[in-house]
Amino acid sequence: MIITNARIVTLDSANHVIDNGSVEIREDGTIGEVGNVTAQGEVLDARGRLLAPALINCHTHLYSSLARGIPVAGGPLRNFREILKKLWWRLDRALNEEDVYYSALVGLIDSARSGVAMLVDHHSSPSACPGSLDRIAQAFHEVGMRGALCYETSDRNGPADTQAAIAENVRFIERLRDQPDPTLCASFGLHAAFTLRDRTLEQCLEANKSLKAGFHTHAAEDACDAGAVRRLCNLRILDEHAIAAHCVHVTGTEMRMLAARRVNVVHNPQSNCNNAVGIQPLLQLVRHRVLVGLGSDAYSPRMQEEFKTALNLQRVKIGDPRAAYTKTLRNNREIAKKCWGLELGRIETGSKADLTLYDYYPPTPLTSGNVAGHWLFGIANAPVDMLMVNGRVVVRDGHMANVDERAVAEKAAEQARSMWQRFEKLK
Repeated sequence: MIITNARIVTLDSANHVIDNGSVEIREDGTIGEVGNVTAQGEVLDARGRLLAPALINCHTHLYSSLARGIPVAGGPLRNFREILKKLWWRLDRALNEEDVYYSALVGLIDSARSGVAMLVDHHSSPSACPGSLDRIAQAFHEVGMRGALCYETSDRNGPADTQAAIAENVRFIERLRDQPDPTLCASFGLHAAFTLRDRTLEQCLEANKSLKAGFHTHAAEDACDAGAVRRLCNLRILDEHAIAAHCVHVTGTEMRMLAARRVNVVHNPQSNCNNAVGIQPLLQLVRHRVLVGLGSDAYSPRMQEEFKTALNLQRVKIGDPRAAYTKTLRNNREIAKKCWGLELGRIETGSKADLTLYDYYPPTPLTSGNVAGHWLFGIANAPVDMLMVNGRVVVRDGHMANVDERAVAEKAAEQARSMWQRFEKLK
């Protein structure tokens, strides 16, 4: 396929902007020629719209999709621990296998229509643990998305559930090792350190020794998990292939530990605001040379809004409107490369053909030097016309190409009604 007549924001090393160019999409799902394409093939006319690398969400929870509007008795939840115990830890226990599948479909559809091609998911469903990652993988295949999956290991539900979680991580990692998938990869999932004993973490390390998957964990999201980074580093959980989501309550010493171990930190600004846990010290982490990417923690499918919120929160935090760090979204591609060896997030020869076509016609000059300004105040607000993942169209003319959105929503609503009833009965 050849995408023609596009204004191309390459986000390559030189940040090239091509006013009217073409991109070749190879059969193997990678990008061929860029600019003046001489190759032949099926033509997709962009009609002057803006073509950019598709987005990556480096930390989310697809299982939360059926919680939208769920009633929680007892009035507003007062703090982070109460939010976990009365909402999320009840919700994940209420999920059955079909809930897992439909929550994944709903979250993937919302993400695709927001220009996101890859999600790094952190899953939990203690009542339907064995094989749950396969049902999520099924949803990824049906929608046509790219994903990195793991199962959340925790001691909070007792030793049987802990062992089941470890086994599900090992099983899925081994599945992808033995049967490689072009659009799926895996991590070893851990919940927050305050729900994990040292001996459990040591068991996870042992189980993962031969698999060599990176760990994906929450760290220091709330003050109740302060000190987690030091503990996880000392136990050798965090390294260059690990994802540490949040890192809101971290000390200078812990920042230096994260940098020394080249840990991938993922900022989730809107979720942090929603849970009132604090503002991540993003600029301090960057000054310590920590690689900080961006996730949604399932608050929203729109990574564009996370980008805006991350920037504005730092200005509020330090009281300086000049404060700026606009690399969080771009850093996600570095995390994808470090953790899974994926070449994403650039429109250049050899990179994966994960592309978004925005219905955006710049009303002011668009250059390599002002892409961030257009992103903040224009591109981020523009409708997504087309999403391509691994060279295959997932969204066409603003709608899903591979699944029936209405049918999925109707079935998901049925699943949600039943799941909410189970949720109400749990303590």
